[in-house]
Amino acid sequence: MDAPATDAQRGAAAPLRLSGAVRRLQRTVQTLSPGGRHGARVEFAVYRFDLERRRVALYVPLAPAGPAAPPLAEGDRVDLLAQRYRADARDDTQQAEAGAVVALRNHEDGAAYACHSAFRWLALDIAPVGYTPRMLRAALWWTLGLSLLACAAIPGFSLAIGASTPWQRLLADVAALVGLIDAAIWLPVAVLQLRWRLGRPSARQRYTEQVYAALGFGSPLAPAPGLIEL
Repeated sequence: MDAPATDAQRGAAAPLRLSGAVRRLQRTVQTLSPGGRHGARVEFAVYRFDLERRRVALYVPLAPAGPAAPPLAEGDRVDLLAQRYRADARDDTQQAEAGAVVALRNHEDGAAYACHSAFRWLALDIAPVGYTPRMLRAALWWTLGLSLLACAAIPGFSLAIGASTPWQRLLADVAALVGLIDAAIWLPVAVLQLRWRLGRPSARQRYTEQVYAALGFGSPLAPAPGLIEL
């Protein structure tokens, strides 16, 4: 059970609600956490811009994970929520910004974006969950597909090398190993998702619900039609 937040913590975690026209828009490509705790190089298109005299950054995964068209242009009218970086964030660029965009509605084309992927690495006091249930379903299907391919390759591999161990036994051993790895990855995820659906969200899940509700995006468990989850 999450401990009650203090007034100081609530102030640090409160997102910025900003509206207006995008000014001084700049796009760069940034790699987050190369060789870090997630062990992968993940590239983002980072859109930095001014809104209400504050500079914020929108992190968009590069294709194929991201949208086909740029989400912003100079002068676009937007509503957004941005989460402040932690005071001890080491990146000088982050220190110069008010925060990272967590949700954005672009009134020029009606597009709505909820950001998730970047918050697996950015240093914030609190942030939306890194994956939504919809994103997790896609990742689960990929995991199951790769697991089946790994098991299906065993008979052919065994015959090709002429192994003395019967391929049936190899298949059983590999299937057991793949099952253990999948269970280690997905059981904690399943527990968190079940708690969420039963009305016992974690602090980040609850924060994500608040972000979605603030801009009329529905909820992470039932997002509004057309919402783009980044």
